[in-house]
Amino acid sequence: MTTRAGQTSGRIGAPLRRLLGVVALVSVGAVLATANDGSPALAQIVMATPTTTALTFQDNDPFMVYQGDWSRVEDTKAVGGTRHQSRQAGALMKLQFTGPYVKWFGVRGPNRGRARLTVDGVAVGAQGDGIIDLYRPNETTYELISWIGGLNGDVSHTLVIEVLGQRGGASSDSLVDVDSIEVMGAERAPITPTPSATLVMTATPTPMTGAVIGGVPLVAVGTPGAERAPGSWPIDTRFLRYYVERDGLRILGNTISPPTFFAGYFAQYFEKGRLEDQTGISQDPNWQFQYGLLVDELQTLRLSLPIGGEISTLNYQAVNDLAREDRRIPPPTGFLGGTMTNSDGSVFVPYSQALQPAPGHSVSPVFWPYINRSDIFPGGWLHDIGLPMTEAVPAVVTKGPFANRNILVQVFQRTILTYDPLNGAEFQVERANVGSDYRRAFPDRVPQ
Repeated sequence: MTTRAGQTSGRIGAPLRRLLGVVALVSVGAVLATANDGSPALAQIVMATPTTTALTFQDNDPFMVYQGDWSRVEDTKAVGGTRHQSRQAGALMKLQFTGPYVKWFGVRGPNRGRARLTVDGVAVGAQGDGIIDLYRPNETTYELISWIGGLNGDVSHTLVIEVLGQRGGASSDSLVDVDSIEVMGAERAPITPTPSATLVMTATPTPMTGAVIGGVPLVAVGTPGAERAPGSWPIDTRFLRYYVERDGLRILGNTISPPTFFAGYFAQYFEKGRLEDQTGISQDPNWQFQYGLLVDELQTLRLSLPIGGEISTLNYQAVNDLAREDRRIPPPTGFLGGTMTNSDGSVFVPYSQALQPAPGHSVSPVFWPYINRSDIFPGGWLHDIGLPMTEAVPAVVTKGPFANRNILVQVFQRTILTYDPLNGAEFQVERANVGSDYRRAFPDRVPQ
């Protein structure tokens, strides 16, 4: 039987009435309860109800930092419709917060395992080792797992939930879930995710197909919905100012998805790419937003999708061949790092994020001035465009009514640039529609 308990202290239900005593952990100011029936202790503090200014971070909020192998599970019983789940020993969830307490809401059940809970590096648990056993026989409940109080409300704290990969009692698995975290304060407010039209699967005691956090895309669960026309969704308010100030219609095109999440970051898909909110990753104000690495994913799969037009002599399979390591050119004589302008006006760039001496590619002179425009790429070409993955190559394309157009194409980590001399001067260099290609290749990753 699966049940959903009420909010706050009422959420605990019957187990709270079985509490026998309390053990105070002065080091973090927590009070943990133990039960007299042999069931695992609830990490529950007895204290006044917090004020209504509490912040609830849902499991897929970008402020929640996941490390290791986590899956995002669509679940109508979870606070925000999803929860994060892992059984990998050493997998972590971290959250920085301020205020006198922190609450962890999760899941107990017959297939749940053990986790270690720490605040500011201090273990929180009835035995002093921080271990919390989430096993509960016969039923699965969504409830308050831990309530840690008595903290210094004037300083920042760090909550860490560590998956141990262990099971206790008669548990059939070692799963650990993060549903939501409640705190009194944080550097940024929680976001409210926009629900997609993706079919939501009902949660079961077994792990479901979902996304893996840690640099790998969050794959949507369920059947992809029918594609909607570009521009069907408003630009999310987080991205609107950046979009307007950076000539977004030319640089990103129209929206092709509602707001979503990717690898723990708030994101939105556009015709020409995926824009990610990476606020807080860097102190540089121009690095708060990042374009996703869609090109690398597309070329790795050697897809036959045309590049630069509806019909093209160049596709992602060809790009994969052009991007092979043995196709990189050696650095010019005397190259010591950084970039170097060649005699033909092209600029050699080593295939190194630190721009250390290494083989690489030369950026065409028709593209180099474009990628150095600070008005549209404020983070700099290396951050906003990425390293060149190929040399500039010719292609023959059909674009709408214009057939057999000869263009030049160069592939970068975060975009593909095209040069069409027959376009107007302001539109001769353009970003290819890699976002639209990504939606065609991975419809389950781009919500509709």
